[in-house]
Amino acid sequence: FTGFSEEKQAEYEKYAAEHWDPKLVQQSSTRWKALSKEGKQALMEDGKRITLDIARTIPLGPGNPQTQALIAEWHAYINRFYDCSLEILLGLGNTYSNHPEFRAVYEKVDPVMPAFFTEAIRLYCKERGVQDQD
Repeated sequence: FTGFSEEKQAEYEKYAAEHWDPKLVQQSSTRWKALSKEGKQALMEDGKRITLDIARTIPLGPGNPQTQALIAEWHAYINRFYDCSLEILLGLGNTYSNHPEFRAVYEKVDPVMPAFFTEAIRLYCKERGVQDQD
């Protein structure tokens, strides 16, 4: 698992600005650019660690307390980029399964990871009173 390059990050920022709230994209960009090279590396390593830890809980199920604790950690991680409400997190979770490039990244971790991640996020949000509109 390697995450996204600076070039990919810029491409996703453009996509996000076109499809979601451009203010949050700007907030993320501002926070990212304010980090030192070491800070960026540390942030990406943290994301990698949480992602791989979530993948290790696949056999336990998306609603398992250990999985859900890691989803809470993921939510806090995303909040380091921008103010991520539960509604936004739910949409982001759906993106992990529905956007071909995100799905491909998570499939490299584990073929079931995109669907598992999405479902774990749905359960996390539902437990906190936010449900998918599907």
